[in-house]
Amino acid sequence: MPSNHRRLTIAVLHRTFRSDAGGAEAYAVAIALELAKRHDVHVFAQEMDPTLQGVIFHPIPLFFKRPRWLNQLWFALASWLMTRQGFDIVHSHENTWHGNIQTVHVIPMRCKHVLPLGLWRRTVHSLNLLSSPRLLAYWALERGRFGFHSHRHWVAVSKPLQQRLQRMRPALPIAQLHCIAPGIYPPSDSEANHSPVPSPMRNRLLWVGNDAEKKNIGTVLRALALLDTSYTLTVAGHARPTLAWQETAATLGLTHRVHFLGVVSHMAEVYACADILLHPTLEDTFGMVVLEAMANGLAVVVSHADYCGVSADLSHGVNAYILNDPMNPEAIAHAVKHLSDTLVFDQYKTHAMHFAKQHAWSDVAAQYEALFEEVVETQ
Repeated sequence: MPSNHRRLTIAVLHRTFRSDAGGAEAYAVAIALELAKRHDVHVFAQEMDPTLQGVIFHPIPLFFKRPRWLNQLWFALASWLMTRQGFDIVHSHENTWHGNIQTVHVIPMRCKHVLPLGLWRRTVHSLNLLSSPRLLAYWALERGRFGFHSHRHWVAVSKPLQQRLQRMRPALPIAQLHCIAPGIYPPSDSEANHSPVPSPMRNRLLWVGNDAEKKNIGTVLRALALLDTSYTLTVAGHARPTLAWQETAATLGLTHRVHFLGVVSHMAEVYACADILLHPTLEDTFGMVVLEAMANGLAVVVSHADYCGVSADLSHGVNAYILNDPMNPEAIAHAVKHLSDTLVFDQYKTHAMHFAKQHAWSDVAAQYEALFEEVVETQ
């Protein structure tokens, strides 16, 4: 990171400050820890990993987890009261009305346009909004979050998400809308260059996720059923409801070919025992697991950029196999067979690792540092 920037006092807002809680959480943690090497970073959170070093924690009470919208309002209010003074930068990863840097990890309600709908459907939509405290709360928070402010900047975590934010109405100022994609911690040589299986087939498949429906594990299981019995699948993460998917695997005759690991603390060990990541997600603003798998020497099968943001930066047939239709099990099975060829696999692996090496967390944090300096200088 640059050495000529002055030391800043930064407040980071995220309800769950743990890298094992999901992609958005891992992103927030990584950026905060990198910035803490050069700045004073204060984290305001309701749940946090106490083993993380270098940042100053400010716990916000978690009085209730349900309903979520009410807790979101409480967190927004409490964090606003606690960060009104004493900070050069307030960096929010949450749906809050305050914070001069707003990092957007999910598609906002405002991106789901109503105008193209007919009059009747627009009326029904409005009635649903007005009659739902949950929707009203999120709508009000977004209205504050995306309200114009001359010193506020918004950061999208992928190019497709940035493009969606550009199409919002009223429009955000182009000069204040940025894209800063996630990074990775480069694996060690021993992790990245794991030994291949003693077979010409690259047949160890991997699926990673917690939201099984959104990450499309059902289609992955159907694709596995189309492949010969030498192929196995490892499932890492909650994959809720796990029992239901285990029953699906049994129904497809895959009981002995699918291994459910649950939540894994050290994913490097899992990557070392896999060849191909299957990520036919139906909605990922970026898809950090794809980048991590590439850094660890896996070939990746991933949904098109309409479904997975990282694909906007990938090249089909070079560093990734990109699916136009992630719901098509035949297409996934075809991709796996294509990548099972040793020469093809080695080509994808080489280009994938080269791509991943260009996305270190230290470089990502440096982009934020430059943005923070720009904001401070103009205040």
